[in-house]
Amino acid sequence: MTDSDPMPEHASDQPGYTPVFPDAVRTAIYVLGLIASITGLGFMCFVHPEIGGFISTAAGALTAGFGVAYNPVRLAGK
Repeated sequence: MTDSDPMPEHASDQPGYTPVFPDAVRTAIYVLGLIASITGLGFMCFVHPEIGGFISTAAGALTAGFGVAYNPVRLAGK
């Protein structure tokens, strides 16, 4: 990342960085993590806070483990 280019080097099309998981897998994990996080919030608010906290934490750990993150700067070049 430089001052003039806000995109990190690993997100650009420069050779040297290859994601471990293909785009389809990362997208599926992102969507599942988003659904699990919303479900966990619902459990925390309306059913069992302990279970909701576990679901939300597990969703975050799962998506982080796959290296999935929403970053609109990465989408700018697509």
